[in-house]
Amino acid sequence: MSILKGENAKMEYTGITFAGNGQSLDTGVKVVHAAPNTSSHMSSKSISKDGGTSTFRSAVVMGTEADGAKCAVSCESLMLDSKSRSDTIPVMDIRNDNVDIGHEAKIGRISDDTIFYLMSRGLSEADARAMIVSGFAEPIAKELPLEYALEMNQLIRLEMEGSIG
Repeated sequence: MSILKGENAKMEYTGITFAGNGQSLDTGVKVVHAAPNTSSHMSSKSISKDGGTSTFRSAVVMGTEADGAKCAVSCESLMLDSKSRSDTIPVMDIRNDNVDIGHEAKIGRISDDTIFYLMSRGLSEADARAMIVSGFAEPIAKELPLEYALEMNQLIRLEMEGSIG
């Protein structure tokens, strides 16, 4: 949670989750805009497989004193099979008409056509799925320091092979 009390204060949240078999992940972030010209950006990605469930909650409060405040919330979810589930629950409490706020959510599954296409180019089904998941997570990895990005990519690879979780 962040409380933006100073004029021109900013906050940014970036998160990624991976829910596997038997896991139900419930994550979220909250921001309170309590001063003029504050800004916030929240970006979340979730991946679910083998019946895993991911829930992302966002809460934004735009106070009466938040003239000119801006907020953007983006949630993207990728489900790797028909047993998995993903939900996004946005809550927005706007008490000022002079603010700019937006919420975007994208939830989808890996297309069989995409898997077939990649397999026709010589990849195994497992490698095709891993490539799609890595591409989905790439925007987060680009924001991380190199050693963390390498670790995250290795964890995704292990999770896709079923070695952890």
